[in-house]
Amino acid sequence: MKRDNKDRKWLRGKPGADSSDLVTAEINGQGLIQLARGLFGEFPVFWGRYFTSTSASGNVEYRHRKENQPLRDNNIRVLPIARQTKRVKGSLADGNNDAQANAEDIIETFGSDYLASLGGRFFVFLDVEGAPSLSQSYYTGWAQTLKARSSAITNSAVTLLPCVYATQGDRTTWAAVAAAANAGMECNGAWVARWRHHGCAPLDEWDDNLVNPPVRIPCRVLIWQYADDCHGGNGFDCSQTNPAIDLDGDLLSHLILPPSVS
Repeated sequence: MKRDNKDRKWLRGKPGADSSDLVTAEINGQGLIQLARGLFGEFPVFWGRYFTSTSASGNVEYRHRKENQPLRDNNIRVLPIARQTKRVKGSLADGNNDAQANAEDIIETFGSDYLASLGGRFFVFLDVEGAPSLSQSYYTGWAQTLKARSSAITNSAVTLLPCVYATQGDRTTWAAVAAAANAGMECNGAWVARWRHHGCAPLDEWDDNLVNPPVRIPCRVLIWQYADDCHGGNGFDCSQTNPAIDLDGDLLSHLILPPSVS
């Protein structure tokens, strides 16, 4: 029996995680993936990691030679996060330039042939932390170039689809996304941070009144980040998928199951 909207708050989705360190990083002798499984009682269905450019250094960036295999072994998909947080209030040209670097990074990391074999259409979430908030001009440049550049460098085999990560109460950001959409730019999904817990917490009950942004946005809320800093700043944040979506069709098929390391 299909539940109506008022009963949605009693539902839970599937767990997800994200981190600013390698998934192989250890805390008290346990890797982040094992710690997440211990918290959720199952492996997360996705893990968010950062992509900036092919030249970016450090373990904040996704390191496929170290991370591909453990994620694949546990059937965890990579959720790409475009990381240029301090620039998102910028100009159309800023958005264009950053999206080009993001697209090249993701495609070089996984390979165009491999990505095409998975279906070729993947979400990328623009990281907006609210300081600064997103501008309409930046989002317009970023969204249009992310798609165009990914298609151009893969002979149309792969298209990267713009999505947004931001805090629930960041009205400026969500209004910018809505205004860009009204002008013809697409948004394929929202990942909303509203932390009801600090530290490790099992899945909370989904409630649209808590999760949905205060501005009507042109895309569905696919994920709720409900807790931050599980095991501290070097650990992971806790998310869940929207229980109302088709998990595979609406989300997981647009995330990246890494290839095996040869």
